[in-house]
Amino acid sequence: MSFEARVAGNIYSLPGSIVTFNAGAAITKGQLVKVTGAMTVQPAAAATDAVIGVAVSSASSGSKVPVIIGCPIVYVTAGGAISAGAAVGSDSSARAVAVATAGNRALGIALEAASAAGDVILVSVNPFVY
Repeated sequence: MSFEARVAGNIYSLPGSIVTFNAGAAITKGQLVKVTGAMTVQPAAAATDAVIGVAVSSASSGSKVPVIIGCPIVYVTAGGAISAGAAVGSDSSARAVAVATAGNRALGIALEAASAAGDVILVSVNPFVY
């Protein structure tokens, strides 16, 4: 399931969907992957990595890789600059902002970067405490 319109609140994929990412490094089928750039993943390498899903096929660096995602992906409005792969939470206007302080609650992980407030980006919804 995917909406073409890049509008905050629109659903990009549902839980259990297979989403195609760019491979930022060689990936082997079954590896856990993390976001490293705009819709780009590579193998996770540490328990502290923000794992986004599992590769369902192998891929060479620079090619496309299908990843099974256990959580929905939605478009959200950014409240400021956000790096792809960053944990995101809410600002005082209910917009997505990067969170990095222990104890902050996060909505999920940014799958794309935002350069400024008002940008609409994809976020994998997976609430957790940072």
